[in-house]
Amino acid sequence: MKGKKDSARLYGVLRTVCALALALVCGGVLFWISGYKPLQVYTLIFQGAFGSWSAFLTTLTYTVPLLFSGLAFALASRASIMNLGGEGQIYVGAMTAAIVGAYVTGLPRLAHLPLSLLAAFAVAGAYGALAGFLKVRFGANEVIVTIMMNYLAQNFCSYLVAYPLQDSLGVPQTKQIMDSARLGHAFEGHYLSTALYLALAAIVIAWFLMNKTHLGYQMKVLGCNQKAAETAGIDYRKITVVTMFLSAGVAGLCGAGQVLGTHFRFIEDFSTGFGFEGIAVAALAGNNPLMILLSGLLFGGIKSGAAQVNRVASLPMDYVMIIQAMVVVLVASPRLIDAILKPLRKLAKAKGDKG
Repeated sequence: MKGKKDSARLYGVLRTVCALALALVCGGVLFWISGYKPLQVYTLIFQGAFGSWSAFLTTLTYTVPLLFSGLAFALASRASIMNLGGEGQIYVGAMTAAIVGAYVTGLPRLAHLPLSLLAAFAVAGAYGALAGFLKVRFGANEVIVTIMMNYLAQNFCSYLVAYPLQDSLGVPQTKQIMDSARLGHAFEGHYLSTALYLALAAIVIAWFLMNKTHLGYQMKVLGCNQKAAETAGIDYRKITVVTMFLSAGVAGLCGAGQVLGTHFRFIEDFSTGFGFEGIAVAALAGNNPLMILLSGLLFGGIKSGAAQVNRVASLPMDYVMIIQAMVVVLVASPRLIDAILKPLRKLAKAKGDKG
């Protein structure tokens, strides 16, 4: 039994690697059709992402928000909940952190910074839990609800920075947060913030929650079979709402990290689509919190390297989004990858029989 599980796990990794490789090949074909040399482009991307210590730190800067958003999606997926509202939850967390960081005064750093982070987690979590409540109370489809709530959150935040919370410069942004609410630099001489350590801690906590706690077990059972979960006495309504709260709370920390560690204020349209990019990160990682670290680093490296290629070879950044989309499509198409790997499995089996 253990051997079969190990074999299935190994095959799952192989299938993911194959999907990634195929996505890169398809991306290379697209580069070639567009008049770029694929090998040169990928070489420049690698050098721009990992070619030096400074480049690696820049890659980590791109990676941090992807770790949060990927983890948020993976937490919801544990209970078979499609939380596509990460983008809106990121905005809610960012705005909450900006308000607490800028308008709550008289607190020492030891209290102000944790308060800003906790407020972002709680308010974004409550916003996500609302979608969970609508699902269990009225049977609303969480996919549609969370997508629509993205627009609600983004437009409301845009209103706040355009009118009541706009800074004195007349730009759609809040005033700067206080020094006592700011995250420090992770490394001397680079703008990478300590949100990196917060993301790593969130990954470890999420892994422990999902694999070593009763709540994680209930989430897993609910994700496998709702009727079986109910038969076992699991309150699926409660678990659904709690899962959405945790998922959205982590997404809120993504926004808080950008406000407290990078921009030091809420800026309209600050997100480049972190919530949706997190879906690709989680998909490549198989919704495994620990693998999200590697998946996020890969996508962060692609984004960081692509920015370098854009400066050197004028390659549009939109190509990066195409590669990410290909990864999602191919990872979500296991039968296609199985068909590609089928000859290899037959060859391996034939060699095993001969041995």
